[in-house]
Amino acid sequence: MEITAGALHLRPWNLSEADAAAAALALGDPRIRRWATGLPDGADERAWLAQRALGWSEGSEASFAVTGATGGEVLGHIRVRVGTGAAHGHGEVGYWVLPGARGRGVATQALGVVGRWAFGFLGLSRLDLRHATGNAASCRVAAKGGFALTRLLSEPSWVEEEGTEEFHLHTLTPGRVPLSGRAGG
Repeated sequence: MEITAGALHLRPWNLSEADAAAAALALGDPRIRRWATGLPDGADERAWLAQRALGWSEGSEASFAVTGATGGEVLGHIRVRVGTGAAHGHGEVGYWVLPGARGRGVATQALGVVGRWAFGFLGLSRLDLRHATGNAASCRVAAKGGFALTRLLSEPSWVEEEGTEEFHLHTLTPGRVPLSGRAGG
């Protein structure tokens, strides 16, 4: 599954040298390591890429490399985890943007693209986005992407050297997805 929208192209991650280099950069980036959940310490880029492929094959998640539509350079990552059981019809989105692409609206545009895809192609009725309350950039991206701040989550939280981190929960429904492929931020 590949999607081109505006200046972005979303495609599944692969085991190419270029994708491995982008994953290694992300896994080593202090901001991504600080805010992205699910990145184990000492994670290997090849193992991380293999996990992305496994999610596709199991149908549990759709992980996309976010690339430039013309040059194909990796700008970031976005994934939708698909709910099962009581959460059937719901998904959760997560993302990160590489340092050289930050501040260009990549995350906001990718959220819109993947939101329209998740509602149209997967038939989801709701997408959730969780981020640490201290991650103001993700809060802005969620708001620009049409995600309504639903509530403060006291769980899950993790303990940092500075203390316990809580999360915001933002929710997007089909009628709130911005139609524009371009958003600031």
